[in-house]
Order: sequence, then structure tokens, then C-alpha cells
Amino acid sequence: MRILLLASLVALATAAHSGTAAAADEKFYLRGNIGSTDLDAGPLFDNSDTAYGIDFGWRFLPWLAVEAGYNRLGEFEYDCGGQVCPAVVLPPIELDSTELGLAGRVPFGDSGFFGQARLGFHRWDAGFGGHETDPYYGVGVGYQFNDRFNLSLNFDRYETENLDADRLGLGLEVSF
Repeated sequence: MRILLLASLVALATAAHSGTAAAADEKFYLRGNIGSTDLDAGPLFDNSDTAYGIDFGWRFLPWLAVEAGYNRLGEFEYDCGGQVCPAVVLPPIELDSTELGLAGRVPFGDSGFFGQARLGFHRWDAGFGGHETDPYYGVGVGYQFNDRFNLSLNFDRYETENLDADRLGLGLEVSF
């Protein structure tokens, strides 16, 4: 995770030095996010882990974008809750997701703050042979520092066949 954070900082520093003269015409963006996922998997598994991901988007209208991404939602291990564990131990759930969807954004006046909503479909893989395509959706608020950089706080829900994952994360977006 430290490598991902370091790589994000290097990318941010490089982009910051590349100038912003044409940024208003830039319609593509890259967003890295990090946060925490809570898993609704019942009492047998720990329910929280660190999540991270990356999205690539194309803002084809000032308020609407199509985006694709990858998210590592976390690894959730069997937890017998301080009781005597059974002889058979369940394998961990390693939840990964690739997604394709739409992202809408509404500015709050000229303040630089904005609200956003995301929805689409994600192909999830739980690490034990289970994978399907299910919906995801989310909302967030953020601040646009300039035409190139913004920071957002997002809540996303990833539905799967038997469980749901809720992620609260911080996202840094760089337009190019």
C-alpha cells in the first residue's frame, strides 16, 4: 500500500509541473482512491479492510463522464470471535472489482465544491472461484483546486451475489 501511495505522489508531482494552460479542454482523467471497505458477510468474517483503486474516465459532457476502473476492496478473513474455532476453516474472501459506469458531477456555484454520483456494473472476484457482474453505485462531495486537480470523499456500494461491500474513500483526480 505504501508503494501505491508513493506512486500516486510521484504522478501528482509530475502532473503539477506539466502546466495547466490547456487543462480546460482536457476531458480525460485518472483518479486514484484509498479508503476502507466494510463487508456485509455475517458474523464469521472480519468486516473491514483497506481498499484502493484506480479509475480512468472520459468527461464527454461537462457534467457527465464514462469511466472504467479496478478496485481492490479488501481481504476478509474468517474470525471465530474468540470462541473455539471449528475444525474446518473458511477461506478468506479477497474481493476485487473491475467496473464500467457513468459518473455525474454538479458544481455548487463558483465555490469549487461539487457533488457527484456514480453508477454502473462491476465484475467482482471473491478469490474462491466466485465471480459475476452486479451493480455498483455511489455518491460523493469534493473540491476542485483548479482545472486539473480535485479531491473528493466518496461512498460507494458494490453489490455481489451473496454480500455487499461499502467503501468510504478519498479520491485524487488528475485531468489531462
